[in-house]
Amino acid sequence: MHRFFKSEFFNFEFLRILSTTRYGGCEIGEALEAAAQIKDGDPHSWSTQWSVLSTKAEELSKEAQKAGDTITAHNALLRASNYRRASQYMLNAPDPTEAALAVTRLEKSEALFKQALLLQEGVMVHELAIPYGKGIHLPAYLYVPTQFEKSNGIPLVINLSGGDSTQEEMFVVSACAGPPRGYAVLTFEGPGQGILLKRERLPMEPAYEKVTSTVLDFLEHNNSSGQANYGLDLNRIAVVGQSMGGYFALRAAADQRVKACIAVDPPYDMWDLALSRMPGWFMGGWVRGIITDSVFKWTVGLLSNLNYQLKWEVAHLQAMSGTDNAADAFRFLKQLTLKNADGSEYLRNVKCPVLVTAPTNAMYFDLEVNSKKIFATLDHMEDGKREYWVPDTLYEGGLQAKVCAFELANYRIFGWCDKHL
Repeated sequence: MHRFFKSEFFNFEFLRILSTTRYGGCEIGEALEAAAQIKDGDPHSWSTQWSVLSTKAEELSKEAQKAGDTITAHNALLRASNYRRASQYMLNAPDPTEAALAVTRLEKSEALFKQALLLQEGVMVHELAIPYGKGIHLPAYLYVPTQFEKSNGIPLVINLSGGDSTQEEMFVVSACAGPPRGYAVLTFEGPGQGILLKRERLPMEPAYEKVTSTVLDFLEHNNSSGQANYGLDLNRIAVVGQSMGGYFALRAAADQRVKACIAVDPPYDMWDLALSRMPGWFMGGWVRGIITDSVFKWTVGLLSNLNYQLKWEVAHLQAMSGTDNAADAFRFLKQLTLKNADGSEYLRNVKCPVLVTAPTNAMYFDLEVNSKKIFATLDHMEDGKREYWVPDTLYEGGLQAKVCAFELANYRIFGWCDKHL
């Protein structure tokens, strides 16, 4: 495979952006120009170049709107939004100035995306705020197709964000592929995700089914009360998520209101990821109490200074878990598992059809201890209600989260929905 950066981290994240070209999130020439200017492994160089591209795309959208070309204006706004999201991605240091800049850029990404939605064709977009208790509202978008028969109601796909994505990114990854196929698609950001993480500092909810159940309750209440009738058939709901979002989808699938689930390259237990990031003898010593938290934090700090990917991961994990040190952040990962506290399997509660996919070239989640294990644990299901897709090559979806193969992934995703909704 051709590499744009020697750094595995930078190369993967670049491919992640480039892959959105199919759905309007990127222009190849613009991305290649950014790659030529980005210094490998330098987060500030990354941030600057994507910010520059975002500004250029926004300027093009303004020019196009003045000329009456709403198609070019819409497309440029989508790219400007995605580039602005990318520009804040590497800004993960605890420094208050950098954190504030990340929030500003994420807010700008949202604003640009909403401008693009005003020019979106073939879909009715509803911006929602879903109550989540204690004055918290989950930001959401509901995309409803306008060119399909609605007499029987429109099936709904809930496209879940992952551990480091935004719902605006999810639109140019998967969500926009739903309405042309006759599906309404809902995206939202829950605790520990997107703007709720960066601006509100709201930590992640390990029992993510609480979040998705709240979302389903909201939809049912609006539908039954007549407050908002979007023409949805709430008896035909699917959940889909990529990577960490796939884990969330599996937890959501235990809700009987969910009729189909697609878990794209999900983890089974995030503690396995923690163990892969540090030497086994070191992690074993820390877990047994031989190595103290102070030594653990010092060691992680030292290694982070030598490896930017680890530095980014630890900083993101601390924010996501609502902790202020590496030791507590790593412990938080023990809560993100499909194994119940009593040793039983959470997935035994899932009754709806499930498509599980795996990456053969995993950035994070090795298929043997993740996707393959998940599929095996679903052996209580009848024939035809579970399926395992493991592509071998890059273009078939061999990378994590099906980066470089979003078109094919969406064919599989919505094909599963066609079959089971």
